[in-house]
Amino acid sequence: MQHAKNCPIDCASIYYNGVRRSGLYTVVPSLAGMAVEVYCDMDTDGGGWTVIQRRVDGSVSFDRSWRDYRDGFGDLHSEFWLGNDHIHDLSTQGDYSLRINLEDWSNKYKHALYQSFRSVSSGPVGDTRTASVPSRVTSVVFVCSVEDEEHQYRLHVSGFSGSAQDSFSWYHDKQGFSTPDSGNICAEISHGGWWYNQCFYANLNGVYYRVSAHRLTLT
Repeated sequence: MQHAKNCPIDCASIYYNGVRRSGLYTVVPSLAGMAVEVYCDMDTDGGGWTVIQRRVDGSVSFDRSWRDYRDGFGDLHSEFWLGNDHIHDLSTQGDYSLRINLEDWSNKYKHALYQSFRSVSSGPVGDTRTASVPSRVTSVVFVCSVEDEEHQYRLHVSGFSGSAQDSFSWYHDKQGFSTPDSGNICAEISHGGWWYNQCFYANLNGVYYRVSAHRLTLT
């Protein structure tokens, strides 16, 4: 227990203790008390970001079950979903921001920043339909906060700024999380877990199209 108490609670605390190299680190969220390995981005926008999702080449399927999204899946060095339980534990221990980075087939970059992102218990954004249309969209999502499993990892997100348009907070705020096996038709046809709302304007976990003939440009 003494060791756990001395562990950092997130990547920001690691950064503020002088670590500046991006990579894998072990953190112990203050409320959960359980260690979890995370990828820390120490370069983007000042550093200290705890990465909760990354997609770069479509090598990992995001057409997964509720259990997979709850526990997490993939490879922290490449494509992954950190896990809704971990996202909840991280995001409910303080005030967090959510940053979403996007890259299109033409190597153009956009980002969205939400100053308040949380899913609490009582669960990267231009027109992010781009994540589920034929495109080479690269996305990285950083953590702020989400509700627990009992409340379907309900999302709370607001305070948008960035170079992308906001297709996330105005339509998906306060939505519960759904997966293809949870009975949500939007999750079934999108082949991925997300905070759906009849169905989505932003979805970074849908089908990853790798056919370069179907090109997308972020504007």
